[in-house]
Amino acid sequence: MKFTDLNLSESLLAGLRDVQFVEPTPVQEKSIPIVLSGKDLIATAQTGTGKTGAFVIPIMDQILKNKEKREGVKALILSPTRELAKQIDEEIFAIGYHTGLTSATVIGGSDFSEQVKAIKAGVDIIVATPGRLMDQNKVINIDFSNVDYFILDEADRMLDMGFLPDIRKIISWLPKERQTLLFSATMPNEIQSLAGGIMKNPEGVDIERSKPSKQVEQRAYTLLSEQKIPLVKKIFKELSWDSCIIFTSTKKGTDELHRLLRQEGIKAESIHGDRSQDERNRALSAFKNGKVPVIVATDVLARGIDIKEVSIIINYDVPNNTDDYIHRIGRTGRYDKSGIAITFVTRRDSKKFRDIERIKGNTLKHIKLPRNFGENSEFSWDNEFKKSSSKGKSGGERDTGKGDQKQRSSNKNTKSSGSHKQESSDHKGSKKQRPGGKKEDSKPDMDQRDKKQSSKKESAPDHKSKSDSGKAKKSAEAKEEKKTPEREPQVEDLKNVTLPPVVEKAVERNKRSRKPAKGVWGIIKSMIPKF
Repeated sequence: MKFTDLNLSESLLAGLRDVQFVEPTPVQEKSIPIVLSGKDLIATAQTGTGKTGAFVIPIMDQILKNKEKREGVKALILSPTRELAKQIDEEIFAIGYHTGLTSATVIGGSDFSEQVKAIKAGVDIIVATPGRLMDQNKVINIDFSNVDYFILDEADRMLDMGFLPDIRKIISWLPKERQTLLFSATMPNEIQSLAGGIMKNPEGVDIERSKPSKQVEQRAYTLLSEQKIPLVKKIFKELSWDSCIIFTSTKKGTDELHRLLRQEGIKAESIHGDRSQDERNRALSAFKNGKVPVIVATDVLARGIDIKEVSIIINYDVPNNTDDYIHRIGRTGRYDKSGIAITFVTRRDSKKFRDIERIKGNTLKHIKLPRNFGENSEFSWDNEFKKSSSKGKSGGERDTGKGDQKQRSSNKNTKSSGSHKQESSDHKGSKKQRPGGKKEDSKPDMDQRDKKQSSKKESAPDHKSKSDSGKAKKSAEAKEEKKTPEREPQVEDLKNVTLPPVVEKAVERNKRSRKPAKGVWGIIKSMIPKF
């Protein structure tokens, strides 16, 4: 099917040709005929499937065909975020360029008086966020009596953001005889209940329940908080990419990460709800235009914002629920393009992340980062960890990469959990030799440095070199010590040891005192001097 098969207005088709919309997406193909027929609609579709066009195109066509009937606002579109509202308005302008239809955004962070002027001048469509629309209505008492079309976009997100009471209030201002369209990525019970109270025999379109796109390669790294920045830098260095969105859970976290990235020389912008609208517009524009390759954001950017060809999504903080996860990673792998989504999982995030792992049909590769991973560690996207720095948290600690987790579980009694697997031995700190002649280091000690001077063959340790007799002697002494099983120091060992005068006096004093015993007898015994 093509848009030309939908019997749309010629001026609208001209606008579609301008933006190179030839064939409708699946949600558009199923939704547009229902809207054109005048029926209410509940549409559930995955983010990035063209939901905006599914209601903007038929609504504009209906207004054009019935424009002579009424004046005033004819359609009201509610959006959960300013960015999404602006994007909807931009799409209306682009598609409706030849139609003469007018629209205005009523959103927070923008000039209040300018919005008042636009509404009073008369517009066909208002795109608004619930909070600012209620504020404007208190001031100018907007005339909604001619509204024929009411659209709720990203309804589940509005529910999450606590807009449900505001939405019910706004609906009370609208005519009862209207066409209502509800678009959402998921359909929780609260949204179904709302739909039942405001819609009349709605038709349903369910393109695909929310789940991660198969075009997105998903990875999760279990790590420590201080390892996040080093891993971000190594991912940027290893992969070929053009743009990246890093999602955080809090506004404060967004600002802190933005500052850290800039300190590391990474060009980045940030965006969250506390930024002014001008700041948000500049940051989003710089990212879309490629002036900065990285943008750090809260979930304000997770839904509906059309940013083409994002290479990498990084969940710096694990999202609170599976829906937010799906929407976040839905920013990449769009329009038949492949993408990468990476999630950082700390110990406190493990419970939330288990729900993400259980998403039906999800293909997610989970990797555990070595505990000694840091700035000096080597990283490969294909092999994860080719080699880790020898300067780990414990001296001489080395990492073998993928086998790190197994090694730690098998070496619970060793001091260094990130070291190479040690072959069984009765002597700590020795150097073992494998059949191929290659040696494997354990914890470094004096004996290892001495043994480097000896032959590589097992029979060589007893051989002494005339040119290096001192080192050979030390090596022999070290080996002789190793032959004797380790034991606790005994009192007899101190008989022939010359002690400093202060220590001798302390020993004599201890000999004259009795060791305390238990009970009453112990108290009496401790009071009797020892002769």
